[in-house]
Amino acid sequence: MAQTLQHLLCINFKGGFIMLNETYKINNDFIIKLNGNFDADSVKVMKDDIEAYSTLNTNIIFDLEQVLFIDSSGIGAIVYLYKRMVAKGFSVSVSGLTQQPLELFQMLFLDKTINCYQSINGYFETSPNLQVAS
Repeated sequence: MAQTLQHLLCINFKGGFIMLNETYKINNDFIIKLNGNFDADSVKVMKDDIEAYSTLNTNIIFDLEQVLFIDSSGIGAIVYLYKRMVAKGFSVSVSGLTQQPLELFQMLFLDKTINCYQSINGYFETSPNLQVAS
């Protein structure tokens, strides 16, 4: 059902932090699964990929279940994609927000603009794009 399209290894040379990100597509939804911190260092490494994601013609879901910290650069990357995808008639959603990332989303009222789901499964349970084989 899920086809893995790409694996991205983000390395923060300053702190020795390694973050493995995975992207995959299910139906008309492109999932970006992040692990670790979604901060200035990881966004800098992912810059070209984020730009490439903005050219897709599909909905994008950020799976942040394994993200423990997000800063303004991570928020900026999500908002950047949100603005571009909505302009093309697609959506950007976020799933798995916990602790600090959830608090920041709520403080910035992003949870009122960007659809947030408890889990990636929660997204698919409500997704109008879910196609079931018959």
